[in-house]
This record gives sequence, structure tokens and C-alpha cells, in this order.
Amino acid sequence: MEEKTLREILTLVEKIPEETCGFLMGTTDKKDKIILTFRAVKNVSKKNKVQRYEISPKDYLLAENTANENNMTLLGIYHTHINWPAIPSETDRLTAFPNFSYIIISIIEHVFSGIKSWQLTENNIFKEEELVLN
Repeated sequence: MEEKTLREILTLVEKIPEETCGFLMGTTDKKDKIILTFRAVKNVSKKNKVQRYEISPKDYLLAENTANENNMTLLGIYHTHINWPAIPSETDRLTAFPNFSYIIISIIEHVFSGIKSWQLTENNIFKEEELVLN
């Protein structure tokens, strides 16, 4: 991921007191995913938005169409954890898709604290992915 892209995401999410989310789009080669852009979406969770996020099916379709129209692939999802580390919760695991990258951004007291990328394995376990900032 380019540092510029991360800065753009952080500008959108740092001061929001609830979990925020969006899609990551780009290209892949045999071993790497290259994030070229993102699309922020509304957290539509009806539960505690400080601890949960949900993305509408319509936003999934729009993101998939946007990626396809721009010759990119939908690579994954980013979301924030408010006052919590950048590690997946059980809720994150239960709602995740295999092979998608899940970038979690930790925001502590409205300030960026950390970032990690995760991928759900075929055994339904999250494995941390290397996240390289260019």
C-alpha cells in the first residue's frame, strides 16, 4: 500500500468515534496484492458501532463494479478498531471471506496507533499478512 493511500484513509477515519470501513482495490501477481485505491463506505451496523462494522450488500456490489470497470480486483476491506489493537475479533472472523485481505487500523483516543493485515485461511483462522508501505 502506498503511504499516500494510508494517509488518505487515516484522514477520513482518525477522528470518527465509531468503527469505519471501506474497500481496497488493486492488482495481484502470483504472491502479492498491490493496493492502488480504496473506497470508503458507511458503517450500517445496527449494533454498537464503536465495536462493530457492517457493510451493505449494495456497497459490496458497487465496489465490485468499480473495481471491474477500472481493471482492478477487489482485494479486501479495511476497518478501524476504536481503542483496541489491530487484531481481528471473533466477530471479524465470523464475517470474513477466505482470500480477502482485512486491514485493521487501530485508533487510540482519536489517533492512529497501528495497522495490520489479516487473511482468513481455509481452516477459518486469521493469519497475519505482511503489509508493505511504499
